[in-house]
Amino acid sequence: MGEVAMERADQASNEQTALAGGAVLTTVRGGPGPTVALLGGVHGDEDEGVLAVLRVVRELAGAPLAGTVRAVARAHAAAWAAGSRTGPLDGGNLARCFPGDPKTGPTAGVAASITESVIDGADVLIDLHSAGVAYRMPLFCGFIRDAGDAEGSSRAATAFGAPLIWAHSGAPPGRSLSVAADLGIPAVYAECGGGGGIRGEHLDAYTRGVLGVLAEFGLLPPSWRPPEPAATTWVYDGGGDLDAGVLAAHDGFFVSAVDAGERVTPGAEIGRLHGYDGALLETVTAPAAGMVMFLRRRARTRAGDVLFALAGLDDGGLGDGAGA
Repeated sequence: MGEVAMERADQASNEQTALAGGAVLTTVRGGPGPTVALLGGVHGDEDEGVLAVLRVVRELAGAPLAGTVRAVARAHAAAWAAGSRTGPLDGGNLARCFPGDPKTGPTAGVAASITESVIDGADVLIDLHSAGVAYRMPLFCGFIRDAGDAEGSSRAATAFGAPLIWAHSGAPPGRSLSVAADLGIPAVYAECGGGGGIRGEHLDAYTRGVLGVLAEFGLLPPSWRPPEPAATTWVYDGGGDLDAGVLAAHDGFFVSAVDAGERVTPGAEIGRLHGYDGALLETVTAPAAGMVMFLRRRARTRAGDVLFALAGLDDGGLGDGAGA
């Protein structure tokens, strides 16, 4: 009887709870163990994370789960319904509003609800993003290497199994990972292609990656870890703030000359900006050596739009990131 009771206790069960702004928290409970917070759809035009969270919840049905997973697929439900990066009610960017405050607007209210009900008290946070409809990014997993539980975050990033890991220095305010760092919670995020479509290989990588992190932290057996990539590339930067990328100086058409994930040298051409009359307005170049991590996909561009952002190829003498 004792063995049967233990087997039943380890089988995952689900319950759902309404959060602010129409988001729904699905809590998957197994036996005793750690708690993992899992977010998708923080930006409403990023469907990869939404579907990956839903797939993980299905994968966990009946799994030998030792712990709890708090999963939110459409974190910013209003933005997702509008297919927009930001909220339609207040223009708020949920990824810039954490830990949130319901008194300051609907998007900040969503952030406060997620912080309180999903992130706070978790042992690990996984936040699944993508490049959205206007941009493109390589498949990677990122973490903050000098704040919060940096060692645990590095473990989670490695366990995710992406071929590229971005180790950030500094925790820009307003991010879910910044809240996790303040609370001492290991945290990672993932990014991939974008463009409004979902590539099967990216969806599979996200699903395997989340399950791999669960296995690394003891919620699933080690056999659930994904195979290690043939090679893992590490890149670095001073904060990972994509809003601080290189900006367009003019309205016009942006024509890229490189792809996301490419290494570039100082002065290398990233793309060209043409006016709406067809004239060449600007040749956009790399200010330093690095890897292109964020690249504008949408041709029509307004002055002030982010065109690209680079990650550094050198860790700045802080180590290789694996033990940060």
